[in-house]
Amino acid sequence: MSLKKICAMALALSLVALVATSCKRNEVTEPDPFGPGSFQLTFDLSATPNVLYTSTQRQQAEVTATVKWGGTPAANQMVVFTISSGLGEFSNLDTRIAVFTDSSGIAAVTYISPTSGELSRDTYATIKAQVQTTTPYYALRFVDIWLLMH
Repeated sequence: MSLKKICAMALALSLVALVATSCKRNEVTEPDPFGPGSFQLTFDLSATPNVLYTSTQRQQAEVTATVKWGGTPAANQMVVFTISSGLGEFSNLDTRIAVFTDSSGIAAVTYISPTSGELSRDTYATIKAQVQTTTPYYALRFVDIWLLMH
């Protein structure tokens, strides 16, 4: 056999051996979404309804924050809701209100829209929610409530 044939066969056998030994894994392990990080506080923010058709009467929407610690509902967590832009107020007749979560990890407030007479065009109000923590990290979310003129 010639030297070229021997080298080609050795190279082919090496490639086969390399491919055969490298393809032994048949599944992927998903990482834990709650670890191994040390900050496990998560929360969602929603508004229902998120579109208000304004009229001469003030309309209302419920803004809800769901707080979890390590995937488990977090009770007695203070959530501060703020109208960061736009018009409207909360049920305390202010643009900021603090509420504690219940045993399900839910903190809810009522947003009250302006009347159609207080608006000059369709617009929106942005609600910011922040969870009070004792860590150097902060957690906040935003939700928009659209205000359509009648």
